[in-house]
Amino acid sequence: MKFIQIGGYTVKAGQEEAHQEWLIENEERLRKAAPPGTKYIGTFAAVFSSEKAAGGYRVLFEHDSYGALDASAATAKDPDSDWHKLSMEVSKFIETDWNLPYSNELLKNVVEATIWDPKT
Repeated sequence: MKFIQIGGYTVKAGQEEAHQEWLIENEERLRKAAPPGTKYIGTFAAVFSSEKAAGGYRVLFEHDSYGALDASAATAKDPDSDWHKLSMEVSKFIETDWNLPYSNELLKNVVEATIWDPKT
């Protein structure tokens, strides 16, 4: 199974360059720290988008199962894991005001999805 998780967020005012520098320094650590079944694809700036409320940045993960989502969440709660430590570090750049743009989306590979035509 393949899922893509996309989280959109807004960076705190005045923290754009520091956020970029942190990612430059830590992107490989994020890849290595990802729990089993999860792959950190990367963090992207939205160059253009029709989504008005998704935030200016997107972080993408690939998960190989629903269970990988649970493992990722559990690892993020483990204060001894690098995944947790990195998540806490990068969160200092993220604007947490619920009135500002953010998003969260989970996509499932269409060849594995349950899809049907409604009866007419």
